[in-house]
Amino acid sequence: MSTTSLIILISIVIVSALATLAYYLNQQIHSVKDSITQGETEKLIMEWMKELKKDMGDNISKSSDTMERQLKDQRDTMDKQTKMIWERLDNAAKVISGVQKHLGGMEELGKDMKDLNNILKSPKLRGNLGEKFLYEILENFLPQSLFKTQYKFRDGAICDAVIVTERGMIPVDSKFPMENFENMVKAESDELREKFQKEFIKDVKKRVDEIASKYILPEEGTTDQAIMYIPSESVYYDAIVRISGIEEYAQRKNVLITSPNTFTSFVSIVMIGYRQNELAENASEILKALSGIQIEAEKFEEDLGVLDGHITRTNKSMDTVKSKFGKLIGKITAVQALGEESGRGELPEPDSTIV
Repeated sequence: MSTTSLIILISIVIVSALATLAYYLNQQIHSVKDSITQGETEKLIMEWMKELKKDMGDNISKSSDTMERQLKDQRDTMDKQTKMIWERLDNAAKVISGVQKHLGGMEELGKDMKDLNNILKSPKLRGNLGEKFLYEILENFLPQSLFKTQYKFRDGAICDAVIVTERGMIPVDSKFPMENFENMVKAESDELREKFQKEFIKDVKKRVDEIASKYILPEEGTTDQAIMYIPSESVYYDAIVRISGIEEYAQRKNVLITSPNTFTSFVSIVMIGYRQNELAENASEILKALSGIQIEAEKFEEDLGVLDGHITRTNKSMDTVKSKFGKLIGKITAVQALGEESGRGELPEPDSTIV
């Protein structure tokens, strides 16, 4: 109920009360008019008026108290509702702030992706990135003695890395053919896609030829095979799996095309082979060491035999000593007995067995 409606209702109640009192007063006046004097009538009217005023004041006071309580209740209700609204606004502000933070993070990620895209557009920067990925794999899976980075050949050609094996050095060079690959992926028609695919195939084959001609140099200690490292799984997938002909061409050139995953597997195999060769090389030394240990064991066995003989002889000597000690105890006992018998004039026979 609104405040205006409440005031109107209270006013109606007050007017009704006044009308009722006026009617009651009028009836009382008519009932006593014939039996009282004019002075008494005025006195009675004055008393009634006082009572009426008192009753009206009490009613008005009660109505005011009631109105005040209702207004207070309404104010409390409005305060609670206002508090709830502000709390919801605060929560909404927190949610909006969190969303803004996430949007800021997305903006940073988008900026980073844009920067990475700009890096990949530059052949030089793209090549440096591929080399870094290559070096990280070598450092994580091979000891420093098994690979060399930026290896320079006699003619001045520099290979990204070589893996040192028992059969020779395996050249490894990072190649990142991206331009025509991106054009092929983004092509909006089959005709354009086929066109850029042909260009992509040419790019890959060109890099295979570069590696085969520049880095496969057995006369300088390399093996007859080299590795082309493509630092992108998607590019590798299209070059080897989806597009036919590239892998066969690379095999004819003795070039193995790898991706981050396949190159990691290859390096792990190289490490296993290295451990096996290391064990085989040390096998003779291990056998020699075992032979030496066997000789020392045999000598130790001889020493144990000598010690055992000494212990056996010592044991026999101990038995002899114990026997003689027993005889000595017997002699002492006999001497004691001799002392006892001397009082009776009897002497024992001497013991000829005591040495």
